[in-house]
Amino acid sequence: MAYKFGKNIWSALKQQANNDVWPIVDSGAPTNGTSGTGAGFAGIGSTYTDVVTGIIYVNIGTKASPTWKGNAPIAATIGLGNVGIAKATYDFAVDGGAVSTITPAGPTLPTKSIILGGTIDITTTLTSGGAATISVGTSAGSSSASLKALTAVASWTAGQMAIVPIFTAATFLKLTAAGAITTSIAVAALTAGKFDVNLVYVVGN
Repeated sequence: MAYKFGKNIWSALKQQANNDVWPIVDSGAPTNGTSGTGAGFAGIGSTYTDVVTGIIYVNIGTKASPTWKGNAPIAATIGLGNVGIAKATYDFAVDGGAVSTITPAGPTLPTKSIILGGTIDITTTLTSGGAATISVGTSAGSSSASLKALTAVASWTAGQMAIVPIFTAATFLKLTAAGAITTSIAVAALTAGKFDVNLVYVVGN
């Protein structure tokens, strides 16, 4: 049924409800998947507003398994632009630890994003049944190890870990295409671990 614009707000709200399109407001980024934010009730097109960062996310997945994509800073051609904050969370309990490239819950950075710096906040020490190595990069626009080269699992202990961009022009990373933050596991599977990748970026031209 086509929507007819008018002054009847109740009709508009009814149409939203009939299509399971809901606005969610909370602090912190939403999570994806069948046990993620809004799973089971927030249909495609639902929105989530993070009151801490002001980022608005839209569910582009399904009601059963939402996939939240956040808005990005607008590129500035002149005057004042915006600085973006991107956060992705790898969690062994959610993502598993198989030898592979994993795209954990997090946003997709827009093309021409210039990553200025950031940190890997390891909240649960990573462990492995073998000599696993882990890298961090993006799914497109750069390599799978552009943010952190393959590093032995023994170094992934709880605390802060540096990434490649360190707020100097020589280390800035500019994406050639839109890409999500990824984690690549090599040599051996992980058996535990959790960390956040926190990035500061602007959008170039």
